[in-house]
Amino acid sequence: MSGSRALGHLARSGPFLKRDLAGCLRAVTETAAAILAVGRASVWFFGEDGRSLRAADLFDVAGGSHAAGVTLDLGGRGVYRAALETERLLRIEDVGRSSPLADLRGSPLVPEGNSARLDAPVVHQGRLAGVVCCEHTGGPRAWTEEEEAIAASLADFVALALTADEARRAEERAREAERRWRDLFENAVEGVFRMDLAGRLRAVNPALVEILGYGTADALLAAVPDGRALVAVPADRAELRSRLRGEGTVRGFETTVQRADGDLIWVSLNLRRHLGAGGEPSGYEGTLEDISHRRRMEQEAAHVALHDGLTGLPNRTLLVDRLAQALRRRRAGQSPGFGVFLVDCDNFRMVNNTLGHALGDRMLAEIARRLSRLLGPGDTLARLGSDDFAVLCEQSWTPDLALRRAEEMRLAVMAPMEVPGHHDLFPSVSVAVVLDHGERETPDEVLRDLGIAVHYAKARGRARCISFEPAMRTAPLQALRLQTELRRALERDEIGLALQPVVDLPGRRLIGFEALARWAHPGRGSVPPAEFIPIAEESGLIVALGEMVLRKACALLRTWQPRLGATALTVSVNVSPVQLARPDLFELVDGVIAATGADVRRLKLEVTETALAQDLDIVSSRLDGLRQRGFRILIDDFGTGYSSLSRLHRLPFDGLKVDQSFVRPMLHDEDCRNIVRTVVALGHALGVDIVAEGVEDPETGRELARMGCTSAQGYHFGRPLSPADAGRLVERLSGGGPLFLP
Repeated sequence: MSGSRALGHLARSGPFLKRDLAGCLRAVTETAAAILAVGRASVWFFGEDGRSLRAADLFDVAGGSHAAGVTLDLGGRGVYRAALETERLLRIEDVGRSSPLADLRGSPLVPEGNSARLDAPVVHQGRLAGVVCCEHTGGPRAWTEEEEAIAASLADFVALALTADEARRAEERAREAERRWRDLFENAVEGVFRMDLAGRLRAVNPALVEILGYGTADALLAAVPDGRALVAVPADRAELRSRLRGEGTVRGFETTVQRADGDLIWVSLNLRRHLGAGGEPSGYEGTLEDISHRRRMEQEAAHVALHDGLTGLPNRTLLVDRLAQALRRRRAGQSPGFGVFLVDCDNFRMVNNTLGHALGDRMLAEIARRLSRLLGPGDTLARLGSDDFAVLCEQSWTPDLALRRAEEMRLAVMAPMEVPGHHDLFPSVSVAVVLDHGERETPDEVLRDLGIAVHYAKARGRARCISFEPAMRTAPLQALRLQTELRRALERDEIGLALQPVVDLPGRRLIGFEALARWAHPGRGSVPPAEFIPIAEESGLIVALGEMVLRKACALLRTWQPRLGATALTVSVNVSPVQLARPDLFELVDGVIAATGADVRRLKLEVTETALAQDLDIVSSRLDGLRQRGFRILIDDFGTGYSSLSRLHRLPFDGLKVDQSFVRPMLHDEDCRNIVRTVVALGHALGVDIVAEGVEDPETGRELARMGCTSAQGYHFGRPLSPADAGRLVERLSGGGPLFLP
């Protein structure tokens, strides 16, 4: 059983419907053990003073037994409680290395054999009430985001059970008090009434008067002479009449009745035909119980099972149900079709890793609000997973219209998000579209194609919209084939260089090149970098590819050096996050420089902003070591990641490159213009160079110059050149002074 189905089953289980706290806790621990495949699952509650923990239910899978009552005195070991109060979830992959558990190992909470855990805080009435522990044995374990979400949901179920238990106990106290003072009316706590055969009310007890909101029995009898009129739904009235005529008795009939103030409440009716002294029907008598609270609890439990706890949006389970309904309507000819949009956050894990889960949750909630503003009547917005949202729109779509709507979603999400204490975040998403053409029969097929399309979009650089095409289903096989061919291309030295000019904006002078990898496939011709770079990153071939590009760029620079003289021309080379993290990075670059004789002062290394999400101390040490060797460091694709100023100012670098996704539309998109202006101002404040990528027209170049941008590259100034053509430019530069470009 899937996690979502198991949680839905838990919400509808007997203990939750009956508000049986002990049964609910047993159901939670058994569900946790079954879904997450852990050796023990437990629920603990803090004492009133918060300095002790009591085991409310300990479920041992091996023994199949439940235990309770063990108490643990935390004493001075408050690190664990503090961690629970500050973290949404304690994800512990190796208990032996966990700081919050250091003082608790070997205790009843963390017994011998515990090796990995998911500890989810139980928050009840705004305070930390306890914790749900999902305890793995048998060695360290890497937890998935889905498993973390399940653990958090189980903690929510415990909080819901506590609320229901308190409500149940409050109701029991109220009923007991009411029974004592209503002893003269046959100890009835329910509303009791009698009607004649025509349905006229003849007698009512005080409980019924109170439930229906009338001041006195006389007031009720005067306002509602016909008791049948209390039932608000005509179909329910008809069913009651039919069953009473046939069976003479109705038990536990749930319906809505109208109170004196006009409000509708849920009640449970018990009715039977009353016989006179001679055995003939003389009327009806019955009881009425207000079950509105139970109904609300059931609805809340169902809501928890079908909605996302962070955003309140429908979850995957509910979306699948609505997709199934849309498919049925389309097959029945009741709908013109539908489109489904998958909005997938780019590099969201980096937000959690660098800025914390709380800020990540805040960003997801803001994305949900932004997407909600774009919904039309009948549209469904759902959160599918950690950073995936889906929008179901039932209407007739053309491919162009669907892609325009997808672009609206992408632009709405990428607006700046203000974060106190940090510079603004610029959320980036990729949007995939699947249109209904009648070839899919199940929701799973729709979601499968959505996943394929969004993976396709991310493989081509992220921050883009793409519509699913059947040919994409072969993409994984093609990717595997391309990976094999790329490995052979590296072995055969088939990867070459292209060099894109970089110009000084104020003077339009050539000041350098960016070295780009180019693959001339012997059978397919030129393979776009957008195809083979992601394959190289996913397969680990990016290390060999990066070294090859660096080696060839340095060798080319060495041939130019005798002609460059005092000119400041430089060559930039990209360094991938994988390369930056390798322990042999310095050995590699030292070897390349020694072998080629390139002047390291003319080399710039471009590090993508995503690389900064790694361990800050390691990244800072690597960048500092590269600068000490004479390299200049540029932060590439700036603005598409989530680096905070608190991290950025601690890193050694010499320049920022503004990503082309902001530069290209800046003349007609005010948000993009503001982003570029902000990055330029940030560069001036930090005293570093600013390079704008993707300049394709003179107007954009002039606007960047007015903003104070120092340099730029793009098709307006020159397309990537072959080494021979770049060499001719260098020859002109060295022979006749500055070389001016458009």
